[in-house]
Amino acid sequence: MSLTRKRSLAETSAPPKKPLHRYDTIAKLFNVNADQSHLLIPRKPAGVVVGRSSSCDIRLGGADVSSRHCQFSLSSNDTREYLMLTDMSSNGTFVNDEVLGRGNTVVLRSGDKVAFARSGTYVFRYLADDTAVTSRRSFFADYILSHQLGTGHYAVVREARDRTSGDVVAVKIFHPNKNGTAAAEEETKLRQEMELLLSINHPNIVRFISHYVEPTGNNASTTYLVLEKVNSGELFQRIVSKSKLAEDETRALYKQLLAGLGYLHGRNIIHRDIKPENILLDITPRRPGVSPTGPWDSTEHDVRVKIADFGLAKFIGERKFTNTLCGTPAYVAPEVLANGGHYSTKVDVWSAGVLLYVCLCGFPPFSDDLAPPSMRDQILTGKYAFYSPYWDTISDSALDLISKMLVVDPSRRLDVQSVSEHPWSEEAEMHGSRHSSVIAPTQPMTLQQRFTSELNAEQMP
Repeated sequence: MSLTRKRSLAETSAPPKKPLHRYDTIAKLFNVNADQSHLLIPRKPAGVVVGRSSSCDIRLGGADVSSRHCQFSLSSNDTREYLMLTDMSSNGTFVNDEVLGRGNTVVLRSGDKVAFARSGTYVFRYLADDTAVTSRRSFFADYILSHQLGTGHYAVVREARDRTSGDVVAVKIFHPNKNGTAAAEEETKLRQEMELLLSINHPNIVRFISHYVEPTGNNASTTYLVLEKVNSGELFQRIVSKSKLAEDETRALYKQLLAGLGYLHGRNIIHRDIKPENILLDITPRRPGVSPTGPWDSTEHDVRVKIADFGLAKFIGERKFTNTLCGTPAYVAPEVLANGGHYSTKVDVWSAGVLLYVCLCGFPPFSDDLAPPSMRDQILTGKYAFYSPYWDTISDSALDLISKMLVVDPSRRLDVQSVSEHPWSEEAEMHGSRHSSVIAPTQPMTLQQRFTSELNAEQMP
């Protein structure tokens, strides 16, 4: 049976009414393995053949690569050029983890994951979508800065408007880099890292639009990171306003978080800072006569999760980023606290487990409120409990899932795929004895109580 995989041109990532870009290279395949080379797709009207044969335009090694494995064919419409990928292999060309099948064709979009059998996985991106990377225009030539949206350890976030399109965006402005003569080298490295970040395309991840490095004098520079603007606040604010979330609401939000994390992990990207403040929400208001998409509030039609603030280490420096994490460790995995730079995607599973705990009861599993031992030692030893009465009405399957995520040994901890397949995530019942109730040594402070306390402290003269 023939597999039809052609996408309509309306589904490609092209903005309408944009003039054609002319480059010798039309697209780039970013290897998800940082140690391996990227592939450039040249503009060749006759098509670009990939395979093991010396006659191919792009040669790949590997016994599972066919002599003529696949072909990129160039075409265009009124607004842009695009590429179609045709599978010519016996071992398979994969697009977004689905085998294309010999003789079948698909129109490629920026952000598609492409794999040639087992000989390498890449993220595809059109260079026409990377004008902010290939050009060196000033941020202020392209955007008008507006009011401040927030501030953090590393940067200030402000609203801005695109001078050409009028689109409203969020801009994260990082504090000046004062590396002196190394600044130029850092800028080059940052631009290379940005190419991969710009290729990310997922509905549950805040979209990177562009970035600029502006000199500020005295061998210093400021980085402007342009992002999709998400208008409905953070998950943190939702938890604070409600004290805790209902289990069905938590599950509906959590499935989206897992989808976004799975996408990042599939591209060898570790977030490392999963917490309620970095989960943004895009809320669509309820419409008369239209059923909501999930167990949302009475005024809400849909609530879309957007993961934010991944890849920050690329902009602030690895050491500074890790030191900041370890300075506020409530969501940090024990292996990060113990040995700093040696960890895997499992660190995000730990943080997501802490997040799930917080959503369901309103306070974190590890806290200095529960000392002794210290919060750091609680994390390093995996010392936590499901305290009564806060957990008395929560399902056994939720407790079971958290218990399998908050495992100190990363090799025994679930991965994101396993979390997605757990009975709680799939809304399946688990039968068995309930977890025993434990009385907290002191009354835990909820996020709501802590936020109110800190707000009152700030308002004191």
